[in-house]
Amino acid sequence: MIDPKLEPDDVYAKRQQLGLNNSIRMLTEIIDATKNNNKRIGAIRYLGVMCKEESSLGKDCFDTIENVLISEEGVKIKCEAAKALGRLRLEKGLKPLRWILNQEFNDPDIYIAALKSIGKIRFEKEEIKLYIQYLDSVFNSIKNFVKNKLLDIEPAYLIQSLVSALKDNNLSNKHKSEIIKLMGYEISSINMDLDDIGYIKTRYPEILSDLVKNRNTVLNEISRVLREEDKALMNSIVATLSLISDHIKDDLIKLLLTDDFILKKNAIIITGKLKIRDAVDSLIDNLDNMYNEVTRASIEALGEIGDISAVPELLSILNIEDISFEYTDIDMKFQVIDAIKNIYLNSEVESYAYLLDYLNGDNETIKESVAFILGEIGNKEFAAPLVRVMDDRNLDVKKNVIIALGKIGLTSSLNELISVLNDEQTYWLIKKVAADAIYNIFQKNWYKLKDTENEFWRSLNKDYARLIDFLKNNDEEDYKVKISTIKILERFGDDKALNALMTRVNDFHRVVRIYASNAIKKIEERLELEENSQ
Repeated sequence: MIDPKLEPDDVYAKRQQLGLNNSIRMLTEIIDATKNNNKRIGAIRYLGVMCKEESSLGKDCFDTIENVLISEEGVKIKCEAAKALGRLRLEKGLKPLRWILNQEFNDPDIYIAALKSIGKIRFEKEEIKLYIQYLDSVFNSIKNFVKNKLLDIEPAYLIQSLVSALKDNNLSNKHKSEIIKLMGYEISSINMDLDDIGYIKTRYPEILSDLVKNRNTVLNEISRVLREEDKALMNSIVATLSLISDHIKDDLIKLLLTDDFILKKNAIIITGKLKIRDAVDSLIDNLDNMYNEVTRASIEALGEIGDISAVPELLSILNIEDISFEYTDIDMKFQVIDAIKNIYLNSEVESYAYLLDYLNGDNETIKESVAFILGEIGNKEFAAPLVRVMDDRNLDVKKNVIIALGKIGLTSSLNELISVLNDEQTYWLIKKVAADAIYNIFQKNWYKLKDTENEFWRSLNKDYARLIDFLKNNDEEDYKVKISTIKILERFGDDKALNALMTRVNDFHRVVRIYASNAIKKIEERLELEENSQ
């Protein structure tokens, strides 16, 4: 009969004195006879360690540990038994460990312990397949464990195993998404530059050949599981398909003709991400698709590909003949604008004449959109054409022209913008937009004053003086316009602005008075700081 006070760690510490066989017998008695669960767990742990140290004893320990794994109810003791089987590294341990994976537990630790031990005993084709099955686990700890273990596999074999798993029709789309994510992660870690597949082609040619060989499977599954909102999935898809983009161009373009609008939409998204120029004509054909999602995907894809030839077709979406018609889908309008902007920003453009011509057209919707696009691109050559349409009667056109001039930031535009402020007939909103544009221009050019010729300073100082006069002499102006003008003087003003700001301290509108008082304080603090630094 074993001494009830004997602890498992004592047995392990004295194993040489007691003899290994006797020590194993004592630990087994603790497991079978002791009611203290922590003590039994300790005995299982040391039993596995001792049998690992002396592999010839493994068979003597196996039956005891297997029985604990199968028969015990407590999850903690089962976990320790699973770990002990892993230490024994006997292939017959795979069967009870696989059995335990098929049982239902609310604790992920038991599954991780079983999977980890299986991986220690053997990690070949069947075990890799088993690990891939757990990429879809409801427990994040299990998913993370199997991912890390799978990433230890030689890259070419891992990709081959993942591609093979995609062919399993019993897996859900969610599960296949996880497989694709892992595939893309592995490829990205090898091939840091998606525009150059030279390294991966030289270092791991098997990956490239395997993906090309199974391109239809990979492309079809990706097309079915793609979700734009899942950024990790999208990044993995791009990383994977970038390797074989030349081999799947024709297949993708064929998918753009399918009647399955979900497949079509996803194929369009992929086409844009891979920047496949051969697909531009097919994407243009889908701009007037009966499904709004397909149209939107086509617009975005054209913007990503960046082919100038698509601009006329994109602008035609905005070409509403009846200018009194209120645009029914404002989101699509801005999506078109954003796509055109991206095309010009991502292309080597020699001339913007085509875009600028629309400023002189009769369609107000297109004019306001083009003005916005020109401001986003921000080239200095756009300032003069924009100034020429500042007198447009349409408020949206006028507003976007002024905003664009502010973004471009040329001081040569200040005269016209300040004239907008001084025009009594101009709507207050346009004046506020003009004041904000003036602020942007001052912000872009103020730093030049220290290193520029006197002519630049005289010009800017003249415009600055006009702003001061405007603020001082327009008591009836809308308070929002006054506040925007005060902000300019607060940020860039000197002692010459104080008199005008003092006038606004007595303004009838309370908010204007507050802003004016704060501006005076900021300017005085700045002047004092400049004086002390001299």
